[in-house]
Amino acid sequence: MENRIIFVGDRTSIEFFSAFDIETFFAESVKEAEEILEKIDMKDVICIFITEEVFDENKFMKFVNMKKMMVIPSLKSREKKGVKIIEELIKKATGMKGD
Repeated sequence: MENRIIFVGDRTSIEFFSAFDIETFFAESVKEAEEILEKIDMKDVICIFITEEVFDENKFMKFVNMKKMMVIPSLKSREKKGVKIIEELIKKATGMKGD
């Protein structure tokens, strides 16, 4: 079994990681990201880093909850979805209540 780390997102934001022999999959939309993830054998995956613009909470939160996915900002990020998800996970882990 191979341990894989994968980056999914727009080319400008994640192309850098391919220089380190990390698997990169370019997606410009949630639909493209979903098509990519459907083709990946998750049993070999340690972590998927996905940019905010192609992350959809309804479709991909199962991977976050499995601790297989981390939402990261892209170079053009403005939404801060990744920060919000990390804050929620910290609240759950520490037993803190929401706002």
